Amino acid sequence: MKIIQSDILIVDDSVIFSQGLVSLLEQFPDYVKSINVAHNYQQALGILSMETVTLLILDLNFESDDYNGLDIARKVKAFYPKIKIIILTQEAKIDNYEVLFNDIDVDGYLDKQLGIEETLGALNAVTNNEKYIDKNIKAMLEIGKWLNISNREKDVINLLSNGLTQKEIADQLHISNRTVETHIKNLTTKMDAKNTTHLVSIYTKYKTGNRENNS
Repeated sequence: MKIIQSDILIVDDSVIFSQGLVSLLEQFPDYVKSINVAHNYQQALGILSMETVTLLILDLNFESDDYNGLDIARKVKAFYPKIKIIILTQEAKIDNYEVLFNDIDVDGYLDKQLGIEETLGALNAVTNNEKYIDKNIKAMLEIGKWLNISNREKDVINLLSNGLTQKEIADQLHISNRTVETHIKNLTTKMDAKNTTHLVSIYTKYKTGNRENNS
């Protein structure tokens, strides 16, 4: 991909973090044309109205009861739709992900703890009109999906991953075969699985990676 210089606005209420990010990015002039920093909603809007900004790097969480990163991202996309937005977070949540990408249409989602190489990779992707979600965020979102399933769905997927047939699961849980089919269908949809085999594979990978205690 072609490296494109960006006019960057960092919006983060942590002075130390934002200063550190500026210092890192300034070492890569091929990626950076200019950098501005705002520590709150009002400062961000002021800079956006006065300066050229092509890329917004935005923290999701602010120590304010009046706004958060979602509010700022929504405002920026509404008034400056050409600006690319990369969201930073320390804790990825399914609900936030769906709002950010399906509602607000941000361009990137990064773990705040990422190194400079991954950050530059994200800059390169979004400036070339690609969406970017780093692997740490993907892992957190995958965990979030499994944490949000019902107790009955968890029973079903545990037994399914242990090799039981749908009929055996129904007998063991004292539910109908039709109910088991419905739970599997719902899980397949929630996990974006292609089929039951793929669903079990996704669950096994999650369970192994998180050493979940299924007792």
